[in-house]
Amino acid sequence: MNQDVIALVSSLETRTRQLMLQYDKLKLLLKETQKKLAEQEEYCMLLEEEKQELEDKYARLKMARLIDMADDDELKSTRKRINKMIASVDKCLATLKAQ
Repeated sequence: MNQDVIALVSSLETRTRQLMLQYDKLKLLLKETQKKLAEQEEYCMLLEEEKQELEDKYARLKMARLIDMADDDELKSTRKRINKMIASVDKCLATLKAQ
């Protein structure tokens, strides 16, 4: 019976060591996984910041384009008025030359 108890204790010690080794391995794996998670979260935050910057740039570009289009309309209108004035001046000059 004494031999059985010694064998049982020896087996228990062996299994306990195995469990402790597995626990240490899992602990290391958990640390590595947490580190990777932190890196991914940081990368995600950087991507979010970059996305926000790009959205801001796009909004500014869109606004600039709208202003540019408004300027184009205003520019066309101004050109039409100048062309009318030039035509009017040309008529006046033609009238003065005819007299």
